[in-house]
Amino acid sequence: MQKKYLSLVTLLLLHSSLGATSLSELVESGLKHNSTIEKNRLQTELMKAKQKESSSKRFGEVAVVGSYTHYNMPRTLAPIVPSALSPGSSVDTTKDLFTTGINYSVPLFTGGALEQQIKIDEIAKRMSKSKNRLSREELIYNIRSLYLSALSLQESVVAQREFVKAMKKLKNKIQSAVTLGKKATIDLLKVNNDLVQAQGSVAKTRSTLAMLKSNLRAITHYGHIGHLESLVVKPKAKDLAIEEAELKKLERFKLQDMEIEKGKRLVHKAEASHKPQVALSAYGGYNYDLDQRDPFENEDLWQIALNFKWNIFDFGTSSAKIEQAKIAELQALVQKKSTDEGFQKLFAKAKNEIERGYADYKTALSQYRLLKKSQKIEEARYDAGVATLNDLLLAKSKTELARAQMIQSKYAYQNGMFYLDYLLERGEK
Repeated sequence: MQKKYLSLVTLLLLHSSLGATSLSELVESGLKHNSTIEKNRLQTELMKAKQKESSSKRFGEVAVVGSYTHYNMPRTLAPIVPSALSPGSSVDTTKDLFTTGINYSVPLFTGGALEQQIKIDEIAKRMSKSKNRLSREELIYNIRSLYLSALSLQESVVAQREFVKAMKKLKNKIQSAVTLGKKATIDLLKVNNDLVQAQGSVAKTRSTLAMLKSNLRAITHYGHIGHLESLVVKPKAKDLAIEEAELKKLERFKLQDMEIEKGKRLVHKAEASHKPQVALSAYGGYNYDLDQRDPFENEDLWQIALNFKWNIFDFGTSSAKIEQAKIAELQALVQKKSTDEGFQKLFAKAKNEIERGYADYKTALSQYRLLKKSQKIEEARYDAGVATLNDLLLAKSKTELARAQMIQSKYAYQNGMFYLDYLLERGEK
């Protein structure tokens, strides 16, 4: 019996190698085309652009400026200086003043606000990358989980079809016995009823399988999913444990540390509003006279200014911003604790699923082997007329149930392993 089952698995593996859809193909397609992954990638690019913007502000900005103004009375082309007030001197004036020039302004001291913003944006960029990696891990697990569910149903369909074939064979045998008067007609009705139920189970399983394949297509954007390539699943006893040092390497915990660091930076940035602000500005250009005979008569003008600002009282606005930043930092600390607690629960769940899957598989496999032998004995007893058809059908149904449980527990075990890979962020490795 076991050899026959292994032969069936071998046949499935051989068939799956011929044009079947593999798990790696679906994962690759999902990572390439899934909209959530694409949104996260664009978010990372956005954070890079914001960091570049903040870094560029340290060097100030150069702007070409210009203006045109019409006055109701003449204005000088340049500020009046003492020499222009001496007797006999002339001052150029105009009612239509046009100016053009270049202005450069740069912050010299912001109390640390600009430096903190640069660091905040750098942290935000790293956080975006971490979130992207976590999203990829989650997508990989979702694809794997759906694939395992579909693969379990695919294998169940094969097993159910084998059961239908066996029931048809039994029906034909009973039909011949009824014709010869060796068996009662009621036996034919009973076996035919079980056959119809078995055929209905095949139809329902195939329908559920089609739905799962549709879900796989939706999240992977894969063209056509036909026969699924089989996976070699060998449930084994596992000693599952995780070291504290390994936890610190996980992106989900790095992300919380970055959130805490970001909160501290936001506090420092808010506190910078209580410090003096110093900026430098420089301008060089020309003032043009447009209402004289010579419209290009001009005066050159340049200036350098040092601007100082110190906010000494703003009715509590700055203090409120500092308080908000401190609360955000505390929220990040609480969230880290919550993440650790949640992870421990999820790890225990994965461990339990793996251990239960392994135990269920061992039990179902042992039952299947024993029930297969019992079924053969019942078949022989029924043929010999010392057992009823009910005994035989019960033996067959128990054997089929054990086989179904064996398939389900095997893939439940593997799903637990995939979930553990997701928690430990090694699905893409």
